[in-house]
Amino acid sequence: MVVLLPIVEVRSLSYTYPGSTKPTLTNVNFSVEEGEFILLTGPSGCGKTTLCRCLNGLIPNSYGGEFNGQVIVDGLVTTEHPVYEIAQHVGLVFQNPENELFCTSVEREVAFGPENLALPREEIRKRVEESLAMVGISHLRDKSPEELSGGEQQKVAIAALLAMKPKILVLDEPTANLDPASAQSVLNVLLKLNEESGVTTILVEHRLEMVAHMAHRCAIPQ
Repeated sequence: MVVLLPIVEVRSLSYTYPGSTKPTLTNVNFSVEEGEFILLTGPSGCGKTTLCRCLNGLIPNSYGGEFNGQVIVDGLVTTEHPVYEIAQHVGLVFQNPENELFCTSVEREVAFGPENLALPREEIRKRVEESLAMVGISHLRDKSPEELSGGEQQKVAIAALLAMKPKILVLDEPTANLDPASAQSVLNVLLKLNEESGVTTILVEHRLEMVAHMAHRCAIPQ
């Protein structure tokens, strides 16, 4: 009998930021099966953003602090691998896409990650084409990210992560600064990626009325 392990597993995770005496996360345990769409919810300050940073290795690899427990994503123990390696398995999207976008065109932005993996040029081109099409922004490829709306910028950020072919997307309130129509458009992209491409999705979102029907289940960091 083959036993399938969760694609994300958090075991007895506790974390305290440098300079703080109060833990932000205390003994957090949860797991995610491949292909699930999980909504992370809870009151402000309960550690949702911190947990997102733990899932892609930014914590503790880039933040330091006191880290106890274990986070395993797609078979990788996050404390045993550099962030750039984990990024090939877990893509993290933040609230403010303009802080993540720095290339002169959408196409170059999406190609940046695969280029840093030193992939063959034809493979890079293929990944860019596929990622732009999956998110529905092929028509924006020659635009500068600075010319785009907030919703379009967020889609570029998602496409850039998809070009790395991660199995898991973690999104920390990606619609926080978007108007309702743009927010719904971004959420529709996430639902499509999950349903049609099987991308495991972990979403922090405050617009519960817009996302409750999308998630397979909810989790609260405790």
